[in-house]
Amino acid sequence: MGADFWIVLQWWAVLFLVGAIAFPLTKRLFADWWDGGYFFAKAVGMAVVTYLVYLVGSLRLLPFTQMTVWVGLGVVFVVGLFLNRSYKANKSHKTDMFLILAEEVFFFIALLFWSWVKGHEPSIRALEKFMDFGFTKSVLNSLYFPAPDMWYAGGSINYYYFGHVVLAVLTKLSGIDLAYTFNLMLATIFALTLTMSFSIGMELMRMREGSVRKIGKKMKIIAGFLTAFLVTLAGNLQTIYAFTRGYTGDPPAGGPPPFWQLGVSFGGLEKYWYANATRFIPFTIHEFPSYSFVVSDVHGHVMSLPFVLLAIALLIHIGHIRDMIFYGFLVGVLLMTNALDGPIYLGLFVVLLVVSDWTHLANWNNLKKIGIVLTAAALTSLPFLFHFKSFVSGIGVNCPPAPLANMKIGPFLFEGVEKCQRSPFWMILLLWGFFLYCGAWLVGRLDKKIPQIEKILLIFFVFSIGLIIFPEFLYFKDIYPAHFRSNTMFKLGYDAFILLSIVSGYTIVTVKKKAFFLFLLPLLFLVSIYPIFSVRSYFNSLKNYEGLHGLAWVAREYPDDYAAINWLNQQLQGSPPTPWARGAIMPGLPVIIEAEGDSYTDYARFSAFTGFPTIIGWPVHEWLWRGTYDVVAPRREEVRLIYDSDDLSQTRQILGKYQVRYVIIGQLERRKYTKLVEEKFNVLGQLVFRSGQTMIYQMR
Repeated sequence: MGADFWIVLQWWAVLFLVGAIAFPLTKRLFADWWDGGYFFAKAVGMAVVTYLVYLVGSLRLLPFTQMTVWVGLGVVFVVGLFLNRSYKANKSHKTDMFLILAEEVFFFIALLFWSWVKGHEPSIRALEKFMDFGFTKSVLNSLYFPAPDMWYAGGSINYYYFGHVVLAVLTKLSGIDLAYTFNLMLATIFALTLTMSFSIGMELMRMREGSVRKIGKKMKIIAGFLTAFLVTLAGNLQTIYAFTRGYTGDPPAGGPPPFWQLGVSFGGLEKYWYANATRFIPFTIHEFPSYSFVVSDVHGHVMSLPFVLLAIALLIHIGHIRDMIFYGFLVGVLLMTNALDGPIYLGLFVVLLVVSDWTHLANWNNLKKIGIVLTAAALTSLPFLFHFKSFVSGIGVNCPPAPLANMKIGPFLFEGVEKCQRSPFWMILLLWGFFLYCGAWLVGRLDKKIPQIEKILLIFFVFSIGLIIFPEFLYFKDIYPAHFRSNTMFKLGYDAFILLSIVSGYTIVTVKKKAFFLFLLPLLFLVSIYPIFSVRSYFNSLKNYEGLHGLAWVAREYPDDYAAINWLNQQLQGSPPTPWARGAIMPGLPVIIEAEGDSYTDYARFSAFTGFPTIIGWPVHEWLWRGTYDVVAPRREEVRLIYDSDDLSQTRQILGKYQVRYVIIGQLERRKYTKLVEEKFNVLGQLVFRSGQTMIYQMR
């Protein structure tokens, strides 16, 4: 851990710099916040600086270099100072340096803690890690945007990848290798989620204090930590299966048996599988942040967490949002980071405005605010949307009426009657019961005069229930047949979990009735023990610290391939890539050929770990991103012919079509292409690298 500690310290210094530079702007946005919003400064800086870099890169005004990042930092700092000077209310707001120091120590401890946890299983492997690393590597290889798709030579990334640009900006600023910063980014988001949700919990109590008796500092801190724990580490009530005989293997199509049929047993404590809590309802996904931090995908929904919490914090003071333009900008950033987050937090903003003045639904002031936010969001996301083609083909109706089957009315798709999935009510209760219980006690206060903050939290609660119910009736249509509502439930449920965790943290601290705690304690216990199971399983009970270098596993299991990956990465050193035009192979960035293969396997490892485009990487992923398999299938066949065909003319034609520079033959290529004609590459090119049985041929 000694060497890694200094890497973490170097990374923290970069984060501190970004936050410090953005703090003047943050103080302007959070002038009424208990600490001036210091815990949000890093997220503000990451969003605004990255966007400036992305914007000038998209407009080709400045290339993506470290110098451009420094320019972005300077602009944010100057703008923040100007806004503070022009805002008179801030002149009386003094910065408590001791408080800032304490908050920075809190953040650093959280960052160091999860870096240490992650060091027990740092492998950038399985799930979406190849994709996330490859996207970021492609961004780092680019001078301008959009970045090329490493798994679809000749095309740009057709995915919401702004979060990966954030990681690339911080990586470029720090000078640390991506193999480290990929894991450090996960620890960063963990620390931001923990500290930002802590700040929200504290602020909720301060706002309540204005309507009821004075609340002590100790109680505010307890509220902060409880909220932080629920948002960041809590699970759901599915952990009750740990106290039954459990079930082995994959559950049947109808889902796992009800827990009350399995009997009470403590034997399940050893065999409980933590991932079942996120795949409980058949054919769906219902993840939450704690699971994300364990499985370690630096994916869009994880990258979006700081910006989601930033949006929630601004909405808590919706009556005093001083800059609708910034909130609109944030909605645009959310859209580019994790697509559905944009509409979700735009919708929540509108609902809060309308409910706060429901007697004047067409209130001009409200309409003006909505117009400002919409305009700012549209302008912010325009550079991204210009190059992005949505792979959602409509809004599907779950369980469509038979007479409307296979019809389309406007954006609504009435697919076959077989597209019918309903979540058993008891399963919904098991997943969301803890939060529904807490929220119900908040609803129970409606017959009394309640503080304004509780009205806002009630809206959060009802809105979240809407997000949970939505996939029972509608879904966003993608390519998946049996799991057709899976992504919809995943994305909506993720935000519902965060909002409900904040509501629950507040409720637990403010409700004083014994009856409430009688049922709360067992429920709170079940959601709180989740990280014990997940960390124990994924990180091998924290027994063996391996370090933060995420590609060490490649060096161990594919040493020859690892040497080849390093050789390929060295080919760009001293010769930065040049601009490229949309639809063309990127000049200066080599196109490589390697074996394509199934998602979540070790195939497409060279393109993922170099960022160099290959003809086709993970086919199903590209099928999703391109919206059709028709463009994927021909590429798969062309890759097979490059390796298996003994026709030199045909092979040369395909290589020329994609301007291939390097053909790679490694362990997986030899395993997949059993008719491999290797000798032809000495005719078409020359051997430029060899390590064991891994060869790289450069084409003429």
